Amino acid sequence: MTELSLNCSADDYRIFSCQMTGKVRSRYHAEYAGWYRQTTWNRRDFHRFPELIVRAECRNDIAATVNFARKYGKKLCIRAGGHSYAGSFLQNDSILLDISALNDIEVDRQNGIARIGPGVTGRQLMAQLAPLGLAFPTGHGGDVALSGFLLGGGLGINAGAWGQMSVFNVVAVDVVTADGQCLHASATENAELWWAARGAGPNAFFVVSHFYLQCWPHPEMMTSHLYSVPQAALPQAALPLLFEMLDSHEWDRRLQIMVILSGENPDQAIVNTLAFADSRRQADELQALFTQRIQGFHVDIRCLAAEQMPDFEAIYRQNEQALVCSRFRTDNLFTDRILDAYAVLREQLPGQPAPHGMSMIVWRGRQQLPDAAYSATGRYFISTYLQWDDAGDDERNRQWLKQCYDQLTPYASGHYINEFDLEGRAASIGRCYNEANWQRFVALREQYDPHALFPRLNNG
Repeated sequence: MTELSLNCSADDYRIFSCQMTGKVRSRYHAEYAGWYRQTTWNRRDFHRFPELIVRAECRNDIAATVNFARKYGKKLCIRAGGHSYAGSFLQNDSILLDISALNDIEVDRQNGIARIGPGVTGRQLMAQLAPLGLAFPTGHGGDVALSGFLLGGGLGINAGAWGQMSVFNVVAVDVVTADGQCLHASATENAELWWAARGAGPNAFFVVSHFYLQCWPHPEMMTSHLYSVPQAALPQAALPLLFEMLDSHEWDRRLQIMVILSGENPDQAIVNTLAFADSRRQADELQALFTQRIQGFHVDIRCLAAEQMPDFEAIYRQNEQALVCSRFRTDNLFTDRILDAYAVLREQLPGQPAPHGMSMIVWRGRQQLPDAAYSATGRYFISTYLQWDDAGDDERNRQWLKQCYDQLTPYASGHYINEFDLEGRAASIGRCYNEANWQRFVALREQYDPHALFPRLNNG
């Protein structure tokens, strides 16, 4: 252990390793390289190497690792599913605590509450909930772990109707704080930690060992329609006017509308409408809200597909089919100035270096959020997903994405931290919150983690 820069003796390291139910590997262990490669789905080379990787298997393992890191003055980074676009949990001179193995699920069917470990994926949760007639707004990728997704807010499946953001369905959490305490937090117990957990994102100053989720009745009918629309016609369709009508409809939030702009086909936009309904008739009425309104603008819209989605698995597969490369980068914003932002996107798209990349515009509607750390709002969400395979294209994609969002940022009302460019814009992470909530979050972080055991991804 003399080679390991933890300032601890070999005996201290062995004692720590032996008390764990899980396993520990240092940078000098033969298995480290394999463990490191498995940490992230994004195959870009981040070149950031933790001193230790700890694979926890229980809450006691989490507490022991927190105490060990604090004792030896090491930053502690947390990985649940490894779907961070920026690989933000990979830091030099740190300890990486992998909690993906904590994937237990308990469902209180009577109260509709699911208690889940942080490593549970959307696919795993829905496999348990659907037979009980329940659902939860998981991420659109079935293998995304719910921990990081929820901590960052969660733009989930049907989230507009189910809490507006998925994290607002988190009714309690079990956490391990920087001083090693194991606490339960809810609206009535350790309420400040519960407030922070609902939006902390990768700046969390604690480890969540369990989430308590309020579930919803599973939709009786889900339908997906795909349309092709000339990109040049979208401003003529007066998107704000189209969606103002939908805002006023009692079912508006059960219709998810996405406009997809692709670098491969810069002249056409794909519009995907997902309806979550109580019957086929209601699903058809929801879909008609969109088609009847947009046809009123005399837009040349062509239906490419109309299908019933029998379960969430079909939605997962639909989204996962779009992932065709191995290297990824993303950035985003919320906006109320959709026509200004759309004009920038149309100008920038021809220069996009990743042919399989795409930008997505999601209608969010009017929002009134509960009091929580998460506080970014905007009637439209725009996110760009670049994907490619050749490492030689890394820098071109980085530069294009930064240039594009430098021009979009003046129209931003906020940003979604889970898809924010944490590599290029970490110093601006406060823009993912409103000012008052960000200042409150920073103050709580100073109170609970004054020595910054958990890395701070900003200059605040």
